[in-house]
Amino acid sequence: MGDERIVVRRPVGPPPFALRVAAVLVVPLLLYALVATGQKAVDNYRLNREADGLRAEIMALRSDNIQLQKQIEQARTDTAIETIAREQLGLIRPGDHPLVLVSQPWIGARQWIGR
Repeated sequence: MGDERIVVRRPVGPPPFALRVAAVLVVPLLLYALVATGQKAVDNYRLNREADGLRAEIMALRSDNIQLQKQIEQARTDTAIETIAREQLGLIRPGDHPLVLVSQPWIGARQWIGR
């Protein structure tokens, strides 16, 4: 009788009530945690892309700012001020003699009509 084995069989059937309640409570919580984590990952990705775009825009604006500052420095020179005064404002220096070119479009028209 020393070789006899004792086999214990568990009843086949539904799991105990506590196990079913735990599964009903844990599964929705796990699903919610997965969805919330996924949503946070998507939001984080979108915010990182937006931040990269803003960084690139900042770099472009800084470059533009440097170019504009160089233009301001160049426009403050005496040569640039005189050029602007003469070309854009039509001013002359004291002692200059302005030369005004007058075109006579009616002469050409008279010659054309006379032929």
